[in-house]
Amino acid sequence: WTVQSILANADLMKLGFVSRTNPKSPDSHVILGVLGYKPREFAAQMNLNLANGWGIVRTIADICLQKPEGKYVLVKDPNKPVLRLYEVPQSTFEEDGEDMSVARTGDDDDE
Repeated sequence: WTVQSILANADLMKLGFVSRTNPKSPDSHVILGVLGYKPREFAAQMNLNLANGWGIVRTIADICLQKPEGKYVLVKDPNKPVLRLYEVPQSTFEEDGEDMSVARTGDDDDE
C-alpha cells in the first residue's frame, strides 16, 4: 500500500485497524483506530526500497508485453507469494447494458 500511495502521489496514507464485534460473525466489525502517515516517511520507516516497487511494475509490464493481444486478469494467490496472469474472453467484465446496446445496434443495421 505504501508503494501504491507513493506512485499515486498521495499526500497522506491512512491505516485502519478493525476487529470483529463477535468472533463468530464475519459481518460485523468495529474500528479500533486509524493512523495517518506520509507515504514517503512511512516507506523510510520500513526501510522500503522504492526501486523494488518500480521493478515489480516493470516485470509485470514485460510479462504482459510478451503475451498476444487480448484481455487478461492478474491474480495474486492469497496463500502464496505468487502472481498469475490468466487470459479471459474479450467479453469478460463487460456490463450487461453495454452488451445489449451493441446487440441492438447490430439488429438495427440489419433492418
